[in-house]
Amino acid sequence: MITFEGKNVEEVFQIALMSLRNEDSTIKLESRVGDVLMFPDPVCSTYLYPRERVLFMPERNCNPFFHYIEGLWMLAGREDVKSIAWFVKRMEEFSDNGKTLNGAYGNRWRSWYGFDQLKNIIQKLKDNPFDRRIVLSMWGAMDLHYSGKDVPCNTHIYFKCRPGKEQNIVDMTVMCRSNDMIWGAYGANAVHFSMLHEYVASMANLEVGKYHQVSNNAHIYVDLWSKLKDKLPEGIIDNDYTTDPTVKWQPLVEHAGNFDQDLKYFFQLLCDNPSGSLIGGQDITADLFSNSNTFAYTAIPMVQSWSLYKQKKLKNAIEQAKTIQAPDWKKACVQWLERKQNAKN
Repeated sequence: MITFEGKNVEEVFQIALMSLRNEDSTIKLESRVGDVLMFPDPVCSTYLYPRERVLFMPERNCNPFFHYIEGLWMLAGREDVKSIAWFVKRMEEFSDNGKTLNGAYGNRWRSWYGFDQLKNIIQKLKDNPFDRRIVLSMWGAMDLHYSGKDVPCNTHIYFKCRPGKEQNIVDMTVMCRSNDMIWGAYGANAVHFSMLHEYVASMANLEVGKYHQVSNNAHIYVDLWSKLKDKLPEGIIDNDYTTDPTVKWQPLVEHAGNFDQDLKYFFQLLCDNPSGSLIGGQDITADLFSNSNTFAYTAIPMVQSWSLYKQKKLKNAIEQAKTIQAPDWKKACVQWLERKQNAKN
């Protein structure tokens, strides 16, 4: 087992990059979508502070709008491709029917097996936080026979509690059969699984602990690596969470009892009109949501900013992004848009 451990996703990513630069640490193999460099042993990535989930690295240029909304999309249990493809059109390529995604994690969490796994897991953690049978499943026997475009890469999640000073702490271990280290592990996975981790902990009145992701087949595509390796920083440098005192994570859940209702209402606003003009044209006030910081003051202005970006109104999009309340997501969104503006100029 190879272990990369750090404070947050940016630190763990840099540690992984150091190993990737060592040519003896990986094996070159062919795959169905191009050659890969694969770690010979499973890789465990451990985040000590998983709520520091934003990867600011400009060379990597993560799309923060997509990452944040996808995290909420999963928690809502959705499988529709149209709403999420509005942020990344390539998502449509993974749909078998042009409407849904077979491997959508959130749908498997909430309804795939005929019941809401998250609801059951939260209740079990409340009843007995030290229960050793709290497992979230994203893989079924039918996936062995599935030949479509979208099969889950992450298969199971384990929740484990330990005593804390003031309240019990819940750690989370995500098991992954195959993991692209750039787009998957240190891209989307670090965001949406840490959001799941925080959601479960908050709903069960537990403290967020460590997040481990065990990738049985951890790899990077040769073509992508050849383009990025000379751009990405070498060694471990300080990141925005440690150097910028204004950059902090914002709690995802303010009022646990109404969070799922707020989540549903947010996607009604977004998905009833996927162009974003409905949200963009409405005066969204805090009283529409119990969890106003997450939805009214972060997700809504994020969608409004994205709508302006899609309309090619970059300056307006940047100004709107500056109204995002969550400090880390605000900085990431503004910087991403500014890079787009600089590239255009």
